[in-house]
Amino acid sequence: MTYDVASTVTTVAPARTGDAMQPIAVELVADQAHWDSLVAACPTPHLPQGFAYGQGKAAKGWTIRRALLLAAGRPVAIATVLELRRFGLRLLSRINRGPLFLEPVPSDETVVAVYAALRRRWGRIIPLLIAPALPFGAPSDTLLRRAGYRLRHRRSWQSGRIDLTVGEDALWAGLASSFRNRVRNAEKAGARLRVSGDAETYEWMLARHAENMAERGFSAADAPLLRALRLAAPEDVSVFQLIAEGKPVAGMSVVRFGTHAAYHVGWFGPEGRKLNAGNFLMWQVLVELSRRGVRTFDVGGLKPGDGYTRFKQTMKPVEYQLAGEWMSW
Repeated sequence: MTYDVASTVTTVAPARTGDAMQPIAVELVADQAHWDSLVAACPTPHLPQGFAYGQGKAAKGWTIRRALLLAAGRPVAIATVLELRRFGLRLLSRINRGPLFLEPVPSDETVVAVYAALRRRWGRIIPLLIAPALPFGAPSDTLLRRAGYRLRHRRSWQSGRIDLTVGEDALWAGLASSFRNRVRNAEKAGARLRVSGDAETYEWMLARHAENMAERGFSAADAPLLRALRLAAPEDVSVFQLIAEGKPVAGMSVVRFGTHAAYHVGWFGPEGRKLNAGNFLMWQVLVELSRRGVRTFDVGGLKPGDGYTRFKQTMKPVEYQLAGEWMSW
């Protein structure tokens, strides 16, 4: 496992944004508490930018650089940069669902300057591949091209967020009636909830996740990544189990990052599906996270035409789509 062990500051040449010159400095952050506080300060963070997720990628062989970007000394954005290295040489760098801006609506000039600074630092000689945390559409395309990037492909991350600050009654009312009915049916059938953050329960979740991928023929985050993620922040990873007749018949893992959280891994056995486990557990997740002071919950990805996506959409999240995949040259 490799990761930065000291904070350094590199001043990047000022980026011209229209008629203005905006100097950008890049500071590498090593301290977990510092990084966690920065993520918590971002209005709309994404899980791959969290400290724990970066540690998970480090377990897969990536070198992790956590960058704080400052404009004239003022923090404006952060980015987790993954470096692929072999024999000490950097072969490429990648940013997934970043950078994150500290302002809710940064100016176009700030956006261009930040992306240009990242390209200058990581993408001039060696390619920087980036899945920007910018909304899908022509305005984002224009800003990225101004910053010196070109489009690789349009495939992009889509998901949805639920505001947990509205209170339990409003959360319940915001769900589709079909979703609420299935939760009631699960409760009438005797479904019980168990929430745990211990290692043994997480290993149970990882084993079910591996079985699920093998049986259904899909790939996702694997056990080494997930295990390292939890090891970095065990207090931020929780498993929600549906218990029927004394045994777990379904489970969901959620990860907290800052004041936000995301659905990450799930498994539903035959008995769990009969009990509407997805509806029961998702509702319990919303209630519990709200009680813990989490502000928003990300449903963990939406794929048009997918049955599980249609289920998530009955939770009525505010859907979003990001700007695709780009590269520095």
